[in-house]
Amino acid sequence: MGRKILAVVAGLVTGFVLVASIEAIGSIFYPPPAGLDMANTEQMGAYIKTLPTEAYLFVLAAWTIATFGGGLVACLIAKSRPKLFALIIGALLLAAAVFNLVMHPHPTWFTISAVVAIVIAIYLAGRVGQTRFTTVPQQ
Repeated sequence: MGRKILAVVAGLVTGFVLVASIEAIGSIFYPPPAGLDMANTEQMGAYIKTLPTEAYLFVLAAWTIATFGGGLVACLIAKSRPKLFALIIGALLLAAAVFNLVMHPHPTWFTISAVVAIVIAIYLAGRVGQTRFTTVPQQ
């Protein structure tokens, strides 16, 4: 039981660290304006509307890579039922992404792409975890 909880916690931490890291890199190329209050929903909404497509691609990459990486970490630690652990991490990160999409307006193409990419990342993490990290019974 402890291993399974650790798998979920480590997978989530990995996912959030990956999102923060990749989005931080994106903000180097597309920095927010001085004085932007990121806690202010109206200011964030107005700022998000001004972003170029390339900035959205950083966010899309961050969410997708985080879901895949977090799912893989969870699979590695859990060692059993990798698809389930990839799904748990993916569902939690998808929920966080959907929350972000609801809180701040995003272009329709980005919203659809983000959900599809995250679902694909969940599937791929489960598949890779199944083939790479499951314990093979000794014969």
